Amino acid sequence: MRKRGAFVRFFSTAHFLAGTIVVGLIGLTGSVNAADLTSYPTSVLTPSLLSEADRDRYRRIFSVQETGDWRAADRQIAALENDLLMGYVLHQRFMHPTAYRSRFAELRDWMRNYADHPDALRVYKLAQRRRPSNAAMPRRAVPRVYRRVAHLQYAVAEGPRRDFSRNFRNAARKVRSLLRRERPTQALNHISQRSVRRGLNHVEFDTLLSRIATSYYIEHRDDRALEVATQVTRRSRDAVPLADWYAGLAAWRQGKFSLAADHFTHLSTAPNASDWTRAAGGFWAARAYVANHMPEKAAPVLEIAADTGATFYGLLAAQQLGRDVQFHWVQAPLDPAGLNLLMANPTVARAVALVEIGRRDMAEKELIRAHGRIDPSLDHALIALAERLQLPATQLQVASAAYVPPTHGPDRYVMNAGLFPVPSYEPEGGFRLDRALVFAFMRQESKFKPSARSRAGARGLMQIMPATASHITQDRSLRRSGRMGRDRLFDPSFNLSLGQQYLEELMGSGEPHGNLYMLMTAYNGGPGNLRRWLKNTDYQNDPLLFIESIPAPETRGYIERVLTNLWIYRDRLGQDVPSLETAAAGLWPVYQPQERAGSFAQR
Repeated sequence: MRKRGAFVRFFSTAHFLAGTIVVGLIGLTGSVNAADLTSYPTSVLTPSLLSEADRDRYRRIFSVQETGDWRAADRQIAALENDLLMGYVLHQRFMHPTAYRSRFAELRDWMRNYADHPDALRVYKLAQRRRPSNAAMPRRAVPRVYRRVAHLQYAVAEGPRRDFSRNFRNAARKVRSLLRRERPTQALNHISQRSVRRGLNHVEFDTLLSRIATSYYIEHRDDRALEVATQVTRRSRDAVPLADWYAGLAAWRQGKFSLAADHFTHLSTAPNASDWTRAAGGFWAARAYVANHMPEKAAPVLEIAADTGATFYGLLAAQQLGRDVQFHWVQAPLDPAGLNLLMANPTVARAVALVEIGRRDMAEKELIRAHGRIDPSLDHALIALAERLQLPATQLQVASAAYVPPTHGPDRYVMNAGLFPVPSYEPEGGFRLDRALVFAFMRQESKFKPSARSRAGARGLMQIMPATASHITQDRSLRRSGRMGRDRLFDPSFNLSLGQQYLEELMGSGEPHGNLYMLMTAYNGGPGNLRRWLKNTDYQNDPLLFIESIPAPETRGYIERVLTNLWIYRDRLGQDVPSLETAAAGLWPVYQPQERAGSFAQR
């Protein structure tokens, strides 16, 4: 019989709410008053909830409970002064995989008191399974509330989502199935059937035609791609902007530069296209005008592209125009009033306490979850608190929702620093590659979440597959399940060390050595696919055409996003951006280190 000693008394207590919040003001001279906050735009407020003794007790509790030593845990629990994290203590015990079998009453009581915790749904489902037939249902888990991302699409994309009909969705599934098997003509025949065609309005039909034109282009059937895409532009150019994109690319590959310029120019001003898509249209229109010996027409469309701000082709266009682009990094301020409003939220209070005992992964989940229910007026205070607590995933998520497309002049972009946080994570043995490069991948791969896991099984900050980890380390145990196997990839330092080593290995994926386009292609699509695409793709030795001719749309977007991240992080860290100059010149951008390995301190 297991003893359920000292922790039982915590069950009858409601959620702990922070009473008096202890706030330390830290400045250059040791203290700062409220009037000085405008001089210190970064967070200078440090909340503290747990005593040093309680921090040590909680660490011991989690440690001994990991091994199932409940008596040792109970002794520490009995001495706690602050029960703020008891929901986590009980969760660890009740959900232990081997050393504890929780009863329904325990799970029911946990749900009564801690239904707002991040893992409450899992507890609820277990309670349902163990509920006696005559027992009432436990309290449900508090659902997560999601906030919409404020900024526009972060890639060349189809256009705004529409309320398509059921007939369209059915036809789209069939088309998608055929295109995955490289059968665009069969897809065209399918939607041209009278039974299918009459169930679609003209925009729906042209949307499917545009996808088929894309497939023809990827299959190097540029004549068919141009023919089908042109049909769409004649009827639905504004509603289906990507038809102009693939018509332009197909015309370019055929050497029809005047026609390509026409399509790209239309795309650059398409009303329903994202900034990323319009920037691509403007930049490629300029290329087409120059190729057609009409350079005087290039500058106006380059201006259109550059005015989209911090997009892939927007930055390339600004570079070609000779703009000395500078980012103005806005740090979210945190004042005592904002901090107190945040700390009145029990979820935020728990997150702060979790950071105090070194459980940043749990704290990140709490704050990300809290964000959906916090008043939007506190977004910038929450970004600042997350920065202070070194929680980069929270900074990025909140800044994405609070973000307004940056105001910018010809040479100046205003950027929320929370969109490009500088995390404290470091690989085992330190950085050998520049942080800007590693952060650029990390931002795209996991959004700085150490616990991130893809459907394919990639894990951690750099989304390393277990098979890849085993290849890098020559350790087959990383293919196995469990804490001593593939779950080691959730450890930030270990994951980053593997990611860094893999990037170093992939640096030689193409010529010249350190080719960034090929590095990013290999990391996302795999070295085997890179070799196949280099061999089979008609990119005419044009680096940018190589990107736009890759068969996998995810990889095309990935290259542009990660490289944009790299350029912006270079600026964030006060570094030069030589790869932007090279890419804008139409050459292969190459990684050029700017930090001496291990020579810097984390900021």
